[in-house]
Amino acid sequence: MSVDKRSNAASLIALVVVSLAVAGYFTGLQAPMHSPQSTSPLRIDEKKMHHAASLEAGVITATRYSDMAEATRKFRRQSSLIGLKSNVEPLAEVAIKPEEKFAALQRRAENRAFNGAPPTVPHPIDQRSDSACVACHGQGAKTQSLRIPRMSHTMLANCTQCHVESNALHLQSVAFRENEFEGLAAPTAGPRAYPEAPPQIPHSTWMRSNCMSCHGYAGLQGIRSTHPWRSNCQQCHAPSASLDQTLLAEVPQFLPAPQIKE
Repeated sequence: MSVDKRSNAASLIALVVVSLAVAGYFTGLQAPMHSPQSTSPLRIDEKKMHHAASLEAGVITATRYSDMAEATRKFRRQSSLIGLKSNVEPLAEVAIKPEEKFAALQRRAENRAFNGAPPTVPHPIDQRSDSACVACHGQGAKTQSLRIPRMSHTMLANCTQCHVESNALHLQSVAFRENEFEGLAAPTAGPRAYPEAPPQIPHSTWMRSNCMSCHGYAGLQGIRSTHPWRSNCQQCHAPSASLDQTLLAEVPQFLPAPQIKE
């Protein structure tokens, strides 16, 4: 065989080998990652026993590194984007019925120890990261399946210092001493200077600087603002001097006159 024929044959063989290697590489990328022991009956029993023991101890089971790919695919199959669609029109007219307002005030009271107390957290939290709270409650949101209120005050460093879990697992074994304290009843409406005038704010504005937290589009239907597109609430709704504990001097105080030397 001549040198040219041997060179052509070697080039053809090298081309075939490279083509098969490239095809195998891309085929491997598209193939799902399965652990060689994922179908083992013994491994499945170990998973169930470990999960049951974790639930009994009140510990969240960590996902194994070998199961992360399957856990991610399972989560994506279960998640639905339909529930994330919002049915709120920002400029739509809001009509409030008296029974809706009463139901909203009742529901609001159930989430507080007394009127004026910080609301409790209605879902489990890990109490380790305030950034997790701000991720949802920093701006707030409302979808067909969720209602996430926005923070009513500026960002503070420790959320769980005031907001505690309503059903905390780590507090079930702690015995609290009962008391007979009863807070004042929550106001239902603010007074008006005259009929059809904007109502006065019926509560203090301390730690409630963001009115849209309760009265915005993510608030309860019964206490939502009928004009949420207006941005300056206190331009029309005056705060209460007695509830805000604003102290006014009987005699106005002025700075001393400047001492001018002649």
